[in-house]
Formats: sequence, structure tokens, C-alpha cells
Amino acid sequence: MELRQIIEQLKQAKAMKETARIQIRTSEDMKRRASQLFEDLGLDLGTAINMFLSQSLREGGLPFRSRLSKFDREMEEAEASPVTHVGDVENMKDIIHHV
Repeated sequence: MELRQIIEQLKQAKAMKETARIQIRTSEDMKRRASQLFEDLGLDLGTAINMFLSQSLREGGLPFRSRLSKFDREMEEAEASPVTHVGDVENMKDIIHHV
């Protein structure tokens, strides 16, 4: 074995000591399809996951837009809209009638 190879193995061993193991659960189908996708991109699944984690840290959140359901979006919009004080039932009927 050449000295270069030994040095490379020592570097890899040191890098392994500095890493942490993460275990996740997913379906076999998800794993297979994701692995194939990343392989087509020239990556393995572990590298793709590390890229996701790195980008999340850079972004300070998910590196893609997370969407709420239509109901959740409508509730957020309603909560953010100004409150109209109607005073009494007759004013409320008038407001509803003009909507």
C-alpha cells in the first residue's frame, strides 16, 4: 500500500470520527425512488441528505417553500386582516348585505 493511500485512509477515518449517524424511517418505495433520482444526478442518498441539511442551515429554514392547506391559508389571511367592529346587529346585517 502506498503512503498516499495510507494517508487518505487516515483522513477518512478521522472524518468518520467527526460525523454523527442519523437514522430515519421511510418507505422502501420512497428510498428506492429517491436513491435512483440522486444516482441519476451523480449523488448518493447520504450526500443528498447532507446537502439538504447544509442548505437548510444556510437558509435558516427549509430550503423550499412549505405550503399550508387552503383552509390554513384562509385562516392566516383572516387572522391578518383588520378587525371590523360592527357595533350592533343592524350594522352587521348591513355589512353582510354589502359583501
